[in-house]
This record gives sequence, structure tokens and C-alpha cells, in this order.
Amino acid sequence: MKLRNILMLSGVFAAGLVIGTASTPLRAAHGEDAPNDSTYQQLSLFGDIFERVKANYVIDPPSDKLVYNAINGMLTGLDPHSSYMNTKQYADMQVETTGEFGGLGLEVTEASGLLKVISPIDDTPAFKAGIKPGDIIVDIDGHSTEGLALNDAVDKMRGKVGTQITLTLKRNGIDKPVVATITREIISIQAVKSRMFTSPDGNIGYIRLASFSEKADADIRKAVADLQKQSGGHIRAYILDMRGNPGGLLDQAVAVSDDFLNSGEIVSTHGRHAQDDQVWYAQPGDITNGAPIVVMTNEGTASAAEIVTAALQQNRRAIVLGLRSFGKGSVQTIVPIPGNGALRLTTALYYTPSGKSIQDYGVTPDVKVSDTRTPQDQFANLHESDLANSFQNPTGVPAPTLPSPLPLPAVAKTIPDKPPATWPAFDATKPETDFQLQMAIKLAGAMSPVGPSTASN
Repeated sequence: MKLRNILMLSGVFAAGLVIGTASTPLRAAHGEDAPNDSTYQQLSLFGDIFERVKANYVIDPPSDKLVYNAINGMLTGLDPHSSYMNTKQYADMQVETTGEFGGLGLEVTEASGLLKVISPIDDTPAFKAGIKPGDIIVDIDGHSTEGLALNDAVDKMRGKVGTQITLTLKRNGIDKPVVATITREIISIQAVKSRMFTSPDGNIGYIRLASFSEKADADIRKAVADLQKQSGGHIRAYILDMRGNPGGLLDQAVAVSDDFLNSGEIVSTHGRHAQDDQVWYAQPGDITNGAPIVVMTNEGTASAAEIVTAALQQNRRAIVLGLRSFGKGSVQTIVPIPGNGALRLTTALYYTPSGKSIQDYGVTPDVKVSDTRTPQDQFANLHESDLANSFQNPTGVPAPTLPSPLPLPAVAKTIPDKPPATWPAFDATKPETDFQLQMAIKLAGAMSPVGPSTASN
């Protein structure tokens, strides 16, 4: 039976959210590298230990649990993103790629043995409960998360819709534990939201892209069309907000990049076997007809979101404002195992149009702007390079050499890198309190158009 292989570009594994899939070839391993005597000796060692545990452990442990733990130990010891999904976990992933699922709406990762929050998803129970990026989940329903595998933590946070779960959190700057009781809901992720802002320079179309689910491209195109209709075709510039976007489907990342480009390389993937390498290029048809673009990023901008950011930045199509992105440059292939779940295996690294990997590095903004006066309190130690067993950048240089960016308008020099002391406290319902957004509006209004596209649709 030919296995259906699925490409994943997830920056994090999410509680109630799994970053999606796209088809890609995977070279079969059978018959290429026959196990040598040393390999057989190691397998014999595993079998011997397995039998000793079964025979002498204080209780009789289930064999399936031993095998599951052994497989996951083997994979998670390779890198932060390889793992084994049992039948239930794989079924959950397949459902969740549609962008609708039951859960909390909370994106989490494991770093240095701690269960950390990347970001709550907009308008979900976790978001409404006030959970913040960088929170450490120390307890789930009275049970410590110490030593708890990420997949198991995700399973604990899932549950029947309408039931409650209590999370105990450690938050930077707060001495006492933060306790949040949250009711699980069916979560329909609205991957794209849009609105119009007015500025002294004209209308600014704002598009928030929260994840790369299977409808991201279609929703982006609809958002642009709606904004153009709303403004009568008079839009000075666009802001593409991908802060806290953990990534998703590779084909959607390519399609969204292509929406704003007329030409140029978008991304390439390179693995162990050269014949599996791929490259994607933009086709004519910029849906904004050359309007200036500002892309907003932070440490939670990961994987597929980094592909789009780098493609627009390095093709001199957009200026990036915010903070350095997460830095996940690896590709996972999902290999279904009939009757036994699926294997998530890192099979390649992706490279930006400059030919450089951003593994560990992330995307560096052209205009650095923090959302807080104390940026060290946000996403503490939460880049790809901080995760256990993360890959080093394959280029072996301190930082990638990139193409020259778009020229910055003069107003960029007047934009501070953090809010002034008098800036109001952030309120998600009040855009005027979002310092990064207000600086993006200021920057977008001062940018020059890149010229009309050769095709528009």
C-alpha cells in the first residue's frame, strides 16, 4: 500500500490546535541502508530491556504503553518536532486541520522541560480567560506538568465540550500562581480578520492572519476584496498581522505569499535526498495591485508564517515591523501507519529566497518595535533555539546574508522601539492601545507603492 505522506510546517504543537498538512513525496527507507551488526545489537538490547521491564517492574505495565513511550522517546530525542501519534491523536489532528475543533484555543510548546504558552488564539476560551504568551503551565486539574510529554499535556487539555479545566500558571512579574478555570468549547478558528483604519495618509487595510489552515488563502483573498469594496478601491497600504501565528499548511503559505507577489522564489525545501528537494515560485497576479505592505511579527510568528514573512521581505515586497520571529526552519512529514496512528518525522529544512535557512535565526524585522516596555517578560526563552534537541542552522554562520531590504521611509526613524511610559495598558478590544499596530499604521501610510501588478484577480 502506498502511504499518504503529509508535510507539516508547525512551529508549535497546540492544545486543541494542530498545524496542518500538505502532500509531498517521501523517499522510502527500506532497502537503502541495511541495518549493520551494531544496529541489530542495539535492537537486541531494546528487546532485552523490554522483557526485563515486563517481567520485573513493580506492576505489569501495558505493552502498548511501553512501546508508545519508547517510540516517542526515540523521536523526541532527535528534535523538538518529531513524534509518534497514536490512533486517537492522529484522528484529532486530521479533524483539527479543518480549523474547527473542541478545546481551549491555546498554543503551547515544551521548552527546557516546561510547558509554555506560545499564544492564546483570538476570541477562544483561553483568550477570554486572560492567559498570556509566556505563561508556564505548572498544573492541569491538580496534576503537575513536570515531566509530562507535550502530546500527553495536549490530551489532558482536550475534553468534552462544556466541561471545565483548571490551569495553574506561573507568570513573569507575578509572585503568586495564576489560576484559570476554563470551559472547553467547539472552536472554529477564524484564520483571517480584517478592518479598515484611517490615517492622515489615507485608508490602511488591516488583515490579521492567525494560522495557515486550509482556507487561509481563500480568506486572505476575500479580505482584500472586501477592503477594496469598502474603500471604493482607495487603499493607501495594507498591514498583514502575523503576530502569534504558529504556522500551518505549506501549500497555504505558498499561496498567501503568491497573493502579494508577481514573481520571485517563495521557498524551497532541502532534505537528505536531493531528489526530494522542491522549490516554489510566485506567479503574476498581486491582489493588492502593488500597494505597500507592512508585515507584523513577534516571537510567536513561526514556520509557515515565517515563510510568508521572509518571501515578502526578501523579494522587496514588504517591510517587516515587530520582533524577531520564532526561527523554525524544519519540515515534518506525517506518515500514516495503518491501524496504528502516524509518524511525524523531520525530513527537510526549508530555505528562504536568499538561499539561507532561518532555522534558529528567525526573520529579523526591518523596524524593531516591542509591544511592551519590558520585552524580556514576553515569550521568555521561547525561540526555536531554546527548545531541546533543536537543529543548528546548517549554514554555520552567525547570521544569514540577506538581500537589501526595501528602503525605509523617513518616518521609520521616528518610530520608538518600545511604548512610552505614558502608553495605555493593552486592551485587545481597543486597537488604539496596541502600540505595535499603531506604529505599523504610521509606517504603512508613509510607504511608496511598488507599482501595479501585471495581473490582478
